[in-house]
Amino acid sequence: MRPNNTEHIARSAPADAARVAAAFFVVMIHASGTAWPQGLAFNALSRFGVPVFVILSGYFMLSRARPPLGLIRRCARLAALMLLWSAVYYVYNLSVGDVVWSGPKELLRYLLTEPVHLWYIYTTIALYALTPLFGVFCEHAGRRQYEYALLVSFVLGCVVTVLDASAMFPTFMIIVSKTHVAYAVGFTFFYLLGGYLRRYPLPDGAVRAIYALGLVGLACTVAGTLYLSRGGLNELLLSYTSPNVAATAAAFTLFFLRRDFRASPRLSAAARCTLGVYLLHPLLILIPQHFGIWEPETLPLFLAVPLRTAAVYALSLLISLALSRVPGLRRLVS
Repeated sequence: MRPNNTEHIARSAPADAARVAAAFFVVMIHASGTAWPQGLAFNALSRFGVPVFVILSGYFMLSRARPPLGLIRRCARLAALMLLWSAVYYVYNLSVGDVVWSGPKELLRYLLTEPVHLWYIYTTIALYALTPLFGVFCEHAGRRQYEYALLVSFVLGCVVTVLDASAMFPTFMIIVSKTHVAYAVGFTFFYLLGGYLRRYPLPDGAVRAIYALGLVGLACTVAGTLYLSRGGLNELLLSYTSPNVAATAAAFTLFFLRRDFRASPRLSAAARCTLGVYLLHPLLILIPQHFGIWEPETLPLFLAVPLRTAAVYALSLLISLALSRVPGLRRLVS
């Protein structure tokens, strides 16, 4: 049943606030880098930001039946948006000499595979395309069946991912490689979790346990990554689908969804423009880097990373908000 307008506003305001906050940490991932310990610490601190958006997508997309034609249109729009922004980045990189013209075939390869942060668009398209199947499951599954699906997808998509990446179990790695499901199932877990959080209330004890696991997961991500990376970057605990990151993302999302945020036009507009922040912010990092601004020699990293993150986030959000007010351009960022 479609919620009424009052119910929709009350439920979307906390989700909008979660989006706006999570977008800041997504920016921090790219603003921090991994070349120095301080930057790596900030990078690890913010890894949960990306899964939060997948959880929120499931929270809304699995709330009711979605007509396939509407989903196809969504997927087509996202694909077109990705190609357009890939072209923007290509023009920039061409202008500064980071890429050279190598013919239409190479251009097509770039548009479809670069810049690397646009992988999330492909993930979203895949989840949207599978939404009717997930929707049938959500409509007919009981709570225990839903929890079983969450458990299986968490084990196969999160626990298995870390065990595979650890390279400690060679035979197990061969088995995992033959299944070809680990990473895909990890994001399916986030998507289904969003639907679960909307559908079922959680007892206070479970909420407190999730919050505690989220804090533990965050500590493991930061401290564990710094410890494992003493001899060089180790990305074992940085995976978006690792259990430690998943726990933090779940706790962060739940924290916001349980808050009583008041719906407002400004909050809604900012939340709609988080897509623009995601698409635009790497460009606003590349340009200062090209001119040597905010490099370690200029500011210490423990200051440079938060300042760079705040500046890039604010500027990309302001630009996105401005573009969203222009009829012909609003679809580029919202």
